[in-house]
Amino acid sequence: MKAQKKLNELAESALSQIDALGYNLDAMGVENQINRHNLIAFLMFGQKRLEGEMDSLNAKVDVSKAKVESIVDNTEKLFISAKNLAVFPAKYTIDRVRAQF
Repeated sequence: MKAQKKLNELAESALSQIDALGYNLDAMGVENQINRHNLIAFLMFGQKRLEGEMDSLNAKVDVSKAKVESIVDNTEKLFISAKNLAVFPAKYTIDRVRAQF
């Protein structure tokens, strides 16, 4: 709780200094876009862009993961099929002999 309060105080202090800088530039006649609103908008834009990049990376990871899982499943099916094919003659013979008795 104390850390959050300190962080809020620090942020408010920084924003006040930015407002003061913008005011002083205006007083000197320098045209500027320096104010807390533009800074916050810029930071929020950066945050949303970062979130979009993270979503894109997560989607790529999920697609790659699905491809790997598909390859593993197909490989397992192939090995099971190969095993069944390899033991079929012996199994067929044993089943025929059992049927005779």
